Amino acid sequence: MRDEVVFCLPSTPLDAIAKLMSDNDLSEVVVLLDRRPVGFVAAEDILDRLVDGDLVVAGSDFAVRAPTTEVQARHVIRTPALTVDEAQRLSDVVAVMSQSGRRLAVVMHEDESVVGMLTPAEIADFMAQDQGRGAARHG
Repeated sequence: MRDEVVFCLPSTPLDAIAKLMSDNDLSEVVVLLDRRPVGFVAAEDILDRLVDGDLVVAGSDFAVRAPTTEVQARHVIRTPALTVDEAQRLSDVVAVMSQSGRRLAVVMHEDESVVGMLTPAEIADFMAQDQGRGAARHG
């Protein structure tokens, strides 16, 4: 699990969300309101707005800018955010992520507070470490 939760607010502009995704190698970002997950923004939502002409690409850092109005997370939010309990087995979380086609699970403590997140990168890192421990035990 990644303890640092990458998130945005409903009022976050899509260019900032695109930067969060890029900087953190994510294809989804959870939207929090009062520290509670209310939905998510997916990379394809940003790309759809770009293709539709609601956003333009400008600058050397591929910043996404709205030509006349700020397009925000609230305009493209998908619900619900995928939440899992911190005590849930990893195999169950992976199954839920796979079945729902999601690449981000928000880890909750007793349905009260966000304590982390899981992405394919964290799952792969855990599996690699687990394989390494297994090899050391058998070596």
